This record gives sequence, structure tokens and C-alpha cells, in this order.
Amino acid sequence: MIHRNYYLIILNVLIWNFYTLKCDFEAEEGSKCHDSRGKNGTCVNACHCLSVVDDIRRRDYPSICSFQGHTPIVCCTDCKKVRHIKNVIIDKQGGIHFRTGKKAYDGCLEHLANLPDEGCGTTTGLVKHWHEEKQCYKYSRLGVLAANVGRDAERGQFPHMALLGYGPELSTAEWLCGGSLISNKFVLTAGHCISSTIFGKVRYVAMGILKRTDPPEHWHQYKVKNIIPHPEYHPPSKYHDIALLETSTRVTFNQHVFPACLNIDDFFYGSVTATGWGAMGHRKQLADTLQIVTLQSFYDEVCLVHYPPHRNIATGFNSTIQLCYGDERGSKDTCEGDSGGPLQAKPGISTCLHTVIGVTSYGRNCGYKGQPGIYTRVSFYVPWIESIVWP
Repeated sequence: MIHRNYYLIILNVLIWNFYTLKCDFEAEEGSKCHDSRGKNGTCVNACHCLSVVDDIRRRDYPSICSFQGHTPIVCCTDCKKVRHIKNVIIDKQGGIHFRTGKKAYDGCLEHLANLPDEGCGTTTGLVKHWHEEKQCYKYSRLGVLAANVGRDAERGQFPHMALLGYGPELSTAEWLCGGSLISNKFVLTAGHCISSTIFGKVRYVAMGILKRTDPPEHWHQYKVKNIIPHPEYHPPSKYHDIALLETSTRVTFNQHVFPACLNIDDFFYGSVTATGWGAMGHRKQLADTLQIVTLQSFYDEVCLVHYPPHRNIATGFNSTIQLCYGDERGSKDTCEGDSGGPLQAKPGISTCLHTVIGVTSYGRNCGYKGQPGIYTRVSFYVPWIESIVWP
């Protein structure tokens, strides 16, 4: 990963090379040069040469032409210069990405660079390759993106999944809602999950488990320090049904505990998955193993038929702040106990990460054919989430 202060690391490495490698002290910026592999290049400010980042990652240090003040001028073999390498992040597969300034997206890139599993998928970042005709390196994207009536998940398949606990003691906690880990301190969930009528406010978060009956070593448990519902969430209204939970200590990441990305735009996801430990059907018992269900988007007009104006949804289904997903031909659905859990898709930047596009909010009796459920639309709330998680 290229950190914000990585320019200083690059500078130190290049200064070291200045005294240990053969350098052309007289070559000015714009002069022709040869790198350590004998390829033709141009002397360029190190901050504008993307190959510098990739070369240092491979420990194949660039040749220095000269210095411009304290800044190294390196022999760059790239076809084009970049604005600045300080915004670069490299993923575990060597793909190069650029920060955008959008905190949620950039946070996702940070997750990508810190994945615990290096072999989970193909990069969709920029990859360096030699352009024979132009005799220089180009960068292109070569990677290809690979609940009720649901199916069992596999261990580690959804490492962002959280189970929320209620009650005064951890040992006797009732695990009633779901959530999504989105950083090392925050879990995203539904507004109506911040408290239980019977057991009181949410107090605990558990991650890393596949089954409710998993042995203690699989349970990574954290106390909830702060409960932050959206300021416009006013129950029993179903609008703005979203909240953040801050853990009392930083969450330790591993192969089974890792954050998801947030959907920052309104890119259309036709088919997505919902996950949870909710009921296996209407008035049925809670699932022991985390369940996956594939759902499709319903047209807004159809969803308004299912969810017309009502005392808890004054204007009916609201497509600006809500999503409507279900199974038109079958009875796939989220159910009691899935609330707060994610509606997710795989993001475009990597097959290794999930993007949370919705938060399970509410629905009619689950498991009925053609009956969609309502999910809080995450993209609408990204500015609010960013102001708290990445202030």
C-alpha cells in the first residue's frame, strides 16, 4: 500500500540509490536516459512517474538522473506522466488504484490494499505492460470481474458480517439483528436495531462466526461504545432506517473479520445477495448457519403497489432513500432476524470485496412468492456516514 507519507519513503530510497548506483548527475528533466534494464526513458520528476511506485514495490529501484532541489529526477520509462503518485494505492495483486477524495471509496481502496488473503481474486487495478510500438510502459485494466429459502454460506465468505447482541451480560446476550463492518471501529446496521423492546439497547457486536453454535474461538466480540442513529430516523416510521455502532476498541482484521465497501453512487445492481442469521421462514426458527439469498430488483411502480402510503410509510415506498428487492418467481426473501444486515454486491474494483448497497429494513410476512422487501439505500447516506466514520 502507498500511504499518504509514502513520498518520504520514496525519497529516502532514491537518495540511498543516489549513492549506491551509477547516476548521471548532469541529466536534467526532459533528457533522454536508460534505466537499469537498458530500456530508453526520459528524466522525470519522481512524483510524476508511476513506474517509481511499481519498481519500489518490486525492489527494482529506478535510476536517478539528477536532483531538483531535494526531489529526485528519475529515468522514467512510462509512456505518460501522472499528476502525482501520492494518491496511489497498490492492491495485493499488484493492481494500481488512485484515491478520488471520496472518503468511502478511498476507504474501500485501503481495505483492498490490506486484504489478509493475497489470492482471493483478480485485480481490476491498472497493470503495467510494455508497449512494443512506442517502446514504453503503459497502464491498463486487464482484470476481469469474475436468507429465506437461502443457502448456507462458507466460512470467511462474508467477513464483514456482524451479529448484534442485546442484554446486560455478554454471556447471556440475545443475538437478534445483523450488521456490516465498514471500518476498524464502525458497524452499519438498521435504525430499528439499536434497541429491543424486551432486551434494551444493543450492547455487543460479534464477528468472525459462520454459525451461532460456533465454538468460542470463532467469536470475535466487541462492546458497543456509541450508538448513532440517523438524525431523521423517527420510529415507528420506516424512513431513514439506518444507524452506526462504534465499538469500544479497534476491530482486529483477519481472514474472517474484514470490512466491506459502501456503494457511493446509484449504479444499478440487478441481482444481489442478502445475508443473515434470521428465521428460515415465517414463524420458523432462526438459522444456525449464515444464510445467503440471491434477490432481484423490483421496478419502483411495482414496489409502490406492495408498499403504498401507510401510517409507518407516509408516502409509500420512497426510491430516493430505499431499495426494493425480492424474488418475483419464488419465495426468496430476508426474514425476522435478518434486520440490519447487508444487501450486497461485488464491487468493480475487486472480486475480493463486497459492496453494501442496502441495509435490511422491513417487509411483509417473509417467504411468500413475489413479495419484495425494503432496504435502506446506502448511497443516499454516504455523506452522513463519511462525516462520522471518516471525519
